[in-house]
Amino acid sequence: MLEQRLALLPGPVLRKILITGILCLVLLYFFAVEQGLSRFFYLVFATAILMECLLRFKREQAIVSDCGKAVGTVLVHKRLGTRRGTRIKYGFLSADNKLLVGNVGGTPFMPKEGQSLPIAYKLDDSSISLPLSSFWFYEFAIESFWSTQSEQISVDKAPRSSELPPR
Repeated sequence: MLEQRLALLPGPVLRKILITGILCLVLLYFFAVEQGLSRFFYLVFATAILMECLLRFKREQAIVSDCGKAVGTVLVHKRLGTRRGTRIKYGFLSADNKLLVGNVGGTPFMPKEGQSLPIAYKLDDSSISLPLSSFWFYEFAIESFWSTQSEQISVDKAPRSSELPPR
């Protein structure tokens, strides 16, 4: 059921505003008002940000250009600290029925162990994969996917206070 809904999702949409914002941020460092050695530091820092964004865009572009979709399961959910976020390890079956494992970092609100998440991977090289929520430069319409994931407990199925164990 989930695989069918995931297969029906429309293709990704490029987030042009994000790309423009990152490039403007890099240019801001080039035109920093600082002089001397600190200006060189800003230039090196801006170059590092630009290179990270270019490598990330290249990876995402490789996935999106030949995209396969799968439903993955979170195998390990590790919190890295209060400010550093979370790192998860996920597994999924590719189109050729290979079990693949990937790692990704993100916010503390990422799915917990045992929960499902949608994965996009490159069909030619399925070791290149990312959860749909981890893309920086592309946006996927995943609202319909998550609405099937979350089941709401109706009032008549909720436990009554008399059925709860004593404290």
